[in-house]
This record gives sequence, structure tokens and C-alpha cells, in this order.
Amino acid sequence: MIKVQANRASKNFQQAATNLNQSCLEGLGDPIFSYWCKFYGENPDEQANSVKLLEPSIYNRLESKATVSKLLKEHNITDVFPATFLTVKEAIAHPNPVNIWFIKPFHLSGGRDIQVVAAADLPHFKLPKFNIVQAGIDNIQLIEGKKFTARIYLLIWNQAVYLFNDGFVIVHAPQYDKESTDYSVQVDHRGYESDESPVKMMLASELADFVQIMAKAEESTRKIRPVLQEAIAASSHKRYIFLGIDLLPLNDGNIKFIEINAIPNFIHSPKINQELNVPFFEHAMRVMYGIGSDRLTPLK
Repeated sequence: MIKVQANRASKNFQQAATNLNQSCLEGLGDPIFSYWCKFYGENPDEQANSVKLLEPSIYNRLESKATVSKLLKEHNITDVFPATFLTVKEAIAHPNPVNIWFIKPFHLSGGRDIQVVAAADLPHFKLPKFNIVQAGIDNIQLIEGKKFTARIYLLIWNQAVYLFNDGFVIVHAPQYDKESTDYSVQVDHRGYESDESPVKMMLASELADFVQIMAKAEESTRKIRPVLQEAIAASSHKRYIFLGIDLLPLNDGNIKFIEINAIPNFIHSPKINQELNVPFFEHAMRVMYGIGSDRLTPLK
């Protein structure tokens, strides 16, 4: 019977293990699966033989928007993420027209402390320390006139990368204006965990062009493999990481990744928890314990 040790989204992880324990698990013994973020301290019950996360020194580099930007430049990967810069001067020199710019802290997620700046105001903007400047994208898809972002899930384990076959979508509350610098229009998705919120969540598989979006997401994930290489190399039979990659579907059928979350939030609306997060955890465990999964695709 799989025993779970988790200090984030513990109920979802426990449910996944329960689902799996109700299957045929003869021969596995009593393995320990650990999802323990060391930001909150060490796991006092950690066992040498447990399956556990990569070391923070590895996954924090993927969590850093600045480090990811540098790695993209080092490997000449220019078409997967929006143009991203470490200084205002570099952003101003960008040759392509941009209506708005997003100022993002290196390590924060969930939209925290993001600022939106009009192109005309950028030359006078004082960039806070430990922030990047990322170009806004104009030709994004909308749902009922509102901006939405999607997230896909990756498992990196035993020197391999796996893509889960579904994700989620967060639809913002206000009507979209591509030139707006209003935080509520461009960024704010607080309240998504409540079914009563004007911010709505849905499965990515509910989108009309889901198959095309996932095919593009798979293509883009293959392109950024050099960015993931340190984590891939550090992974093993007992070491893994889950990644949540946020993306924008575009009107021309393409997508843009906008950030990588190495310690993503896994507590969402009841539907997303039960129909996406728990199955993702369960199928990741199936892969890691040699049972096999029809929902995680290895990306060679």
C-alpha cells in the first residue's frame, strides 16, 4: 500500500494514493511517495527509499523567471515564450511593436506583485529589483470576450519528461482590452477555487480546439528540453518533479508559454481537483511504480 507524505495539496495526494491502492498493487510492498516542499522545512519522516522531489537547488532554477529567460537565450529558443528581458533598456530596444509589458518578480507565482505597463510609459518605468520585463501578446484567444490562460502538467522522472493529457483553464472576470493595463483585466484570477467566483475554471479538454492546443504544447515542450535538462539529469528512479507550465492560446492556432511553475498550486476548484489534479498524481504514481499509464505521454 502506497503511503503518502505531502505538505502541499495533501488531501489530493492522499486521494490519488487511495485510488491506486484500490487497484492491483501486489508486489510493490509498502512504498512511500513524498511531495515535500522544503520551503516549509525538512520532512521529519523522510525515508531513504522514498520517491521524492528533486533538491530545491535544482527546481528553484526553473521557478526563476530570470534563469529561464537566460537559458532560453543561451539555447537560442526564441519562439516559445514572449520576448523577455532583464532590463528596461533591453526591452525598449526590442524591434517588434508591443502594446503592454508585464513586470514579473523572479520567483513569485499566482499573479502576485505583477505590474502591467503601457509601452509609452516603459521608458520612464523604474524596474524593481529581481523583476523581469515580458512582452504582452496581442492576438490571444478569448472566451466570451475575456482573457484566459491555460496550464499543462509535466512529470520529470528517471531521466524522462512526460506530458499529462489534460490541463486547466482560468477565465478572467472582466471583458478584455488588449491595451488595458488594468490588473483585473490582464492578470487577476483570485477566487478561482470557488464555484461562486466570477473567475471561472474549466478543464482544458473542454476547449473546442483542445487537441490542437495540446499538440502545440507538446511541440513547445520538446523545444524547451534544453531548459529542462538540469532537472532531467538530476531525476532518477527515486527523484522527480512536477511542473505546471502556463500558456496562452493564440488566434492563429499557435500558443505561447508564459512561465514555468516548479512548485505549482495544486488546490483548485472541486472539479479541477477531482478531474485533473488527483488523476495527474495517480497516473504519475502509476508511472513511477511501474504500473503504466495511458494518460502520461513520454516526450523523447
